Amino acid sequence: MFRTITAAAAVLALAAPALAGEKMDPRCSQYGAGFVYSPDTGMCIKVSGELRADYGFSRQTGFGKQSGFGSSVKGQIDARGNSDFGPFRAVIEPTARKF
Repeated sequence: MFRTITAAAAVLALAAPALAGEKMDPRCSQYGAGFVYSPDTGMCIKVSGELRADYGFSRQTGFGKQSGFGSSVKGQIDARGNSDFGPFRAVIEPTARKF
């Protein structure tokens, strides 16, 4: 559970500039809303994700009563830019689940 919360905090920390309502950089407007220019990498980056918590239960079965909490964190980091070989795109989608 601690890893799930840590992952969620990391996704939110990386998304802070986008959540703060930064104005769109004209260098990133071709990629759509949510992209922020990173001067360190020279690329446009968008961080997004979701945090989900569930509770499930079932009736008594031959295997006993099945119930409990579950959570998952899903993130996405989308980086786009140009390279010497043409357009470049990298997508990373980390996921953590605890059920």
